[in-house]
Order: sequence, then C-alpha cells, then structure tokens
Amino acid sequence: METREYVEYLLKNYNEILKDIDQLKFEYEAFKDIASDEVIESLSFSSSNDERVTTSNISDKTCKIALIYNEVAKRMNKESREEIYKMIKATEFEVTRLNYCIDRLEPQIRAVVKQIFIEKCSWNEACTRCSISEKTLNKYKNKGIDEITSMFDLGRLVS
Repeated sequence: METREYVEYLLKNYNEILKDIDQLKFEYEAFKDIASDEVIESLSFSSSNDERVTTSNISDKTCKIALIYNEVAKRMNKESREEIYKMIKATEFEVTRLNYCIDRLEPQIRAVVKQIFIEKCSWNEACTRCSISEKTLNKYKNKGIDEITSMFDLGRLVS
C-alpha cells in the first residue's frame, strides 16, 4: 500500500481504529488461558514427525502428550497474549503518529482535516464551521493529506 493510500485509510477509519484498540484492550484484559483439555485434543489429532516404533503395540502419542501438554499450553497462552499486546501497541503507535502529524499542520488545514475525518462532519457543515468554500475545503483537505503523507514518508526514511 502506498503511503498516501495508507494515510487516507487511517484518516477515513480513524474512529473505527480507536474502537478496534478498545476491543483489543478488552480482549487482552479478559484473555482466558487455553485449557489443558484443548491442548491435549490438538496434540492428539496432530501427526508425529518422529520415526515410529513398529515393534510396540502401544502408541507413543499418549506418553508424549502427558509429558508436554502443560508446556505447550503455557507457550500457546504466552504467544496469544503477546500477539494481542503487539497489535495494541502497533495500532496505538500509528494513531499517535497520525495525531502528531495532524497537530503539525497549519491551523486552517488542521481544522479541515479534523472536521472531515475525525469529527465526520458533512462538507457543508465543515465549510460553515471553517468559514470557507467547498473548493477551498477540498484544497485544504488534499493539502493536509499530502503534508501528512510527506511526514509519514520522512518517518519511514528514518526507520
């Protein structure tokens, strides 16, 4: 995705992204560890990559499951929590970065960007609030997106 498309996506979906962050935080706080039974079941139906002993009548799966299910459950729970946490932090960073870029815009351009994308005002309402024509509103909106895009591009060069 090009930087401009990404910036437009962030702006157009700003409020939904904030809701997604809240949802992820809820899931992180309410996360329930995977039950041992679920781990045992998943291990029971997985196929072994080890060589099989053909002289024994007893399957080695039962022994392996008994030995490793607790460790597997701990690892799966830890990885799941870490994945949710990473998603929260990455999304929060992008929103914080976007807000920072918006705040660096010229006052009139910043007002237009906030009216259109964050407050979700109609074009007529945004024109009235900012005391500008629709043509000027569109010009400021595009200039705001361009400037935010260049700030995001500059951030990518540094990273």
